[in-house]
Amino acid sequence: MSRFLATTRRNATANAENYGLGKPANVKDVQPGVRRALGSATNLLTSTAAAQAGKVSKVAKPPTKSTRLALKPKNGLAAVDENAGVAFGATTTGASCKPLETISKRTSTTSKIPRLGSILKGSEEYDPQLRQGFSAALLPPNVENIDYSDGDNCLLTPEYVNDIYSYLRSLERHQTVKNNFLSVQREMTPKMRSVLVDWLINVHSQFKLLPETLYMGVSIMDRFFQSESVAKDKIQLVGVTAFFIASKFEEIYPPDLMDYVTICDQLYSKKEIIKMEMVILRTLKFELGRPLPLHFLRRNSKAAHADPKIHTMAKYLMELTLIDHECAAWSPSLLAASALYITLRLLSNQTNTWNPTLAYYSSYTEDQITPCIAHICKLIKRSERSRFQNCRKKYSSAKLLEISKSPEFNATYISEMAELA
Repeated sequence: MSRFLATTRRNATANAENYGLGKPANVKDVQPGVRRALGSATNLLTSTAAAQAGKVSKVAKPPTKSTRLALKPKNGLAAVDENAGVAFGATTTGASCKPLETISKRTSTTSKIPRLGSILKGSEEYDPQLRQGFSAALLPPNVENIDYSDGDNCLLTPEYVNDIYSYLRSLERHQTVKNNFLSVQREMTPKMRSVLVDWLINVHSQFKLLPETLYMGVSIMDRFFQSESVAKDKIQLVGVTAFFIASKFEEIYPPDLMDYVTICDQLYSKKEIIKMEMVILRTLKFELGRPLPLHFLRRNSKAAHADPKIHTMAKYLMELTLIDHECAAWSPSLLAASALYITLRLLSNQTNTWNPTLAYYSSYTEDQITPCIAHICKLIKRSERSRFQNCRKKYSSAKLLEISKSPEFNATYISEMAELA
């Protein structure tokens, strides 16, 4: 037993020396009332002789609350080692004494690394250009930075907005609709598609869905038509199912599946719609992220400093092209740029409306969008005599500023451009 105690004591001494604690104090040096474990591990107390001489040694760790209470003298004061921040029970001659409550509070350390917010807000020479994003620093010299005032709005992501739209343009080139996308169909004709889209515009108005749902539903339908041949009695089923998918993708509260069954006058059942949904998603490989014309129009309208009337008229022209199957092959960014160009020419009465800022943010020059402009003007001239009037009826409401009744559509510019188509 004595050999085991001697071995244990040698191991404890070696461990204490390895961790820089020094040799444990002798039993005789420990003050009465203090536990041996605290004295040897963390609370290396000075000997009685050292305390009487006024020399207090540093300790490795501060004592616990129970230890400080045990070491607290009767007068309520304790000697303080300001370097170590630890109170000791043995008072020394000439040492500064503080209450124990003051000693127990830890002083907060100040970080040497300043925060970015404090630099930007506290600096008197703060340059607002520091708020510009990385993508805005790459703008040409004659292009306006339309995201300059959005530096404090994190929801608008001014640092990445140009890169985001570059990605959307690459995405629209990947998920395209071919020029002759209806050539795959054996029973379906372009006129049948126009009837279906005009009916879907009416359904969209009755359900009061988001504008994105309409564009996405027509896009899903056209991309499916260019890949699979559809029978004549299933054309409406494809259109309803495409709207069902788009509403679940865009809407917060999409219409119930039974609503689509009812809108079809019970022509298709719920199982048929669900089955067609699986067929469409497999055909499209679940790629539903094709950009919409509205995404690019909002960006272009911001670059043009457009008012609500200009933006609404451009939306009307874009929606008017949904009925025509030839416009389905246009890229969404091209459609948005063409619609905004016509609107600016009609409402601003300026010949030079396409400035370098609009050309940069739309990524199209005036010559590139001229063929599409001529075709849209042709559709405007036909819209009054067309049998598909749901779009004009929708935009004749006061909520949409009665855009379809605007007298500007009778301008000579529309007639001249329509002749070029």
